[in-house]
Amino acid sequence: MSDLSNVRQALTAQPKSPMRQAKPKVIAVGTTCYVTTTDNKTVLKGYQVWSNGDLVYDYGATCEERLAREAKIYKHLGRHPQILTCFGLEEVHTGVHSLRLEMAPLGSIRAYIQKNVTSLPTIQHRLQMALDVAIGLSYVHLRGAMSCDLSCANLFLFDGLQVKLGDFGGALLDGCGFEWDQTHESRYQLPSRGREYYEVPHMKRELFSLGSAIYEITAWKKPFSELNDDEDNEKYAKGEFPLLDGNVAKHIIRNCWDEGYATAEEVANDLKSCEWSCI
Repeated sequence: MSDLSNVRQALTAQPKSPMRQAKPKVIAVGTTCYVTTTDNKTVLKGYQVWSNGDLVYDYGATCEERLAREAKIYKHLGRHPQILTCFGLEEVHTGVHSLRLEMAPLGSIRAYIQKNVTSLPTIQHRLQMALDVAIGLSYVHLRGAMSCDLSCANLFLFDGLQVKLGDFGGALLDGCGFEWDQTHESRYQLPSRGREYYEVPHMKRELFSLGSAIYEITAWKKPFSELNDDEDNEKYAKGEFPLLDGNVAKHIIRNCWDEGYATAEEVANDLKSCEWSCI
């Protein structure tokens, strides 16, 4: 065999170096995790971002237990049209895990509103979005879970303005013994109304936050968007809420805020009636 043949054989016998992955693109930053994508189809949610063996971003604090908790919630919920699809935990580096989720091409509802302040969808579209939220939350409750952090920052948009619920890192699940350590953001937080904070029923908190989500979707702005969080808390503590004049879902929102509903299914049924009346 010629020397040239030996060289060729040696070259072809060498193992191929592994394909380098695309650098992760950060599309969102939460209170404990980064959300990144490399394929624009799925995302990784985790406290560290690794690329080709290199640490790119680090929150500086682990949240393995919270990610495992969220993965368990998603697995328990299973597939549903109004729930983000979860593909489970992935080990991105030795001992470091991230959650693989489907990517919402239009981002969160809140981010979408901020980008389209003057381009409101039709009221029929907005009512359908609100109905998606109520149906999704009703399903979560039916499965024995509580979101504990419902807001338009955690509601995700797909083509046709379809809405899916996500971000269950602080959710509760019957029989799992998860600690209640998550509160709603201020504009979605039910005031105590003379009760001790821990005496307020979780379901009432959930339905109040649903009312705020319906408001944000139909009014196309956050409740008391002109106020800071402290001013907003003061208003709520006094029983003062945003004006609902002209809002087609005003009776539904008010009933959520006044603790008039027992279930999210009741809210969904009223939204369906409201939707039909606007056709």
